[in-house]
Amino acid sequence: MAIVIECHAAYCYRGNNIGMTPSASISLPSVGHELLVSRSMSRQLAQALAAPLALGSRVLHRFEVGATLCKSGDHITQLPFVISGRLDAIVHVPGAQGGQIVPIAFGAGEVAFLSYLFNQLPSGVDLVAGELTAIKWVPVAEIESALLKDPALLIMLVRFLGQRLREVQARERAWASRGVQHRLCAGLARLLVDLPRRKDKDGRLIVELTHEQLAARCGISRPKASIALKHLERSGLVVLGHRSIEVLDPIALTKLTS
Repeated sequence: MAIVIECHAAYCYRGNNIGMTPSASISLPSVGHELLVSRSMSRQLAQALAAPLALGSRVLHRFEVGATLCKSGDHITQLPFVISGRLDAIVHVPGAQGGQIVPIAFGAGEVAFLSYLFNQLPSGVDLVAGELTAIKWVPVAEIESALLKDPALLIMLVRFLGQRLREVQARERAWASRGVQHRLCAGLARLLVDLPRRKDKDGRLIVELTHEQLAARCGISRPKASIALKHLERSGLVVLGHRSIEVLDPIALTKLTS
């Protein structure tokens, strides 16, 4: 049975499951490159699991924007295979600016792999629908069984987790000892890869996100995010709209994160 997955991304894939390669539409810093590679490997692994997990026969569930699929502390017995939309993994950090950070998002064609495979640990994050999302639940035990039965799948998992670690390390290096402006620019540059964006007829790049949502993803307070965004607007790099941010010069934006 054919499985159709609706993919929205700031880049495209060429080839089949085995030979997918990301094609970036803009020049990105190392953290963006690592994210693109992680996305490619995540989708390859999920697609390889689709057949042994009989994904086509599973029930489709839909979630509105802001719906919480699981909360920190929950014991996870099943994981969502994202068919369309986006899921955000949100970490709540007491005392941190903004109070929460979205460390990673899962898009169409991915399984929301966190830290639940081969252990009984409770969830450490809230898993929230970042937009209108359709998913299929897959029991963790069935995923583990499929991996154990196929050594090639296990190798794919190990390689993917290794790449995910490199991505996290790249983010840490990019954000270490940086001020609000640098963190905001790095966050916007990553969002151009990580989130679906609207592209108007005239080619404008518009990230549909509020100041509060952007601040949460960057781990800074909303007032400081707004001040930094106003500075970027005065510099001619962005245009602020209602619940949206238009990026005028993505290359100049990424240079500010160097």
